[in-house]
Amino acid sequence: MNYWKISDFTEQIKLSVGNETIHINTIDGWFKALESKRIHYVARTEDTKEKVYDELDLEIAIFIRKRREEKWSLAAIYDDLGNHFNLRGFPNNDVGPSSFDGDFESLKAQLSEELRKTFNQVAVSQIEEIKNHYDLIIEQIPKLPSPEEQKETKFKEMVVRRRVEAALENEAIELWTTKPDSERLKKVGIFRKEEDLIKRNEFIRRYINENYENKLKKEFGI
Repeated sequence: MNYWKISDFTEQIKLSVGNETIHINTIDGWFKALESKRIHYVARTEDTKEKVYDELDLEIAIFIRKRREEKWSLAAIYDDLGNHFNLRGFPNNDVGPSSFDGDFESLKAQLSEELRKTFNQVAVSQIEEIKNHYDLIIEQIPKLPSPEEQKETKFKEMVVRRRVEAALENEAIELWTTKPDSERLKKVGIFRKEEDLIKRNEFIRRYINENYENKLKKEFGI
């Protein structure tokens, strides 16, 4: 008897049907649906309770894939499996989602009813204790800043960023002035030289880009 985890199981299915496009999530979804509908159980390992698939699961997966290619709906395929396979039953200690077949609204109604019954059985003092417990939890949840606080934070960040840019620009200008004339100046005509503004602006831009992140981190204390 061969056993596979879901990744190897998917590869085995691809080999069997000759189709490399079948996704692992599709296979996993089929067998999760079969378990949620209490149709077929996937075996687990004893120690980690991880799902492992065998030859029976492989035959079922190939059958589902074939029916899907024949345009069967998944619901019809699931209902038809029992006519072709000796499906695996559920362990006695597995209570599973026996009453939940994917209808979320029904599940919510069921949970609400169970909750109502539970509260009816709890003494008033216990209800008050539960209420106080959840009130305490709610109080500890961090509150989101108000729109005004968010605007103020963004404004402060903008001011800091502009201050950093201005400081770096001044630093770059000072460094630029210390460079030799051969780097800062360019010839204009035969006898005259003037500052090369293109090189100057490029030097300032590059200096700001190279030092902006570290300067900003210092400003924010990071």
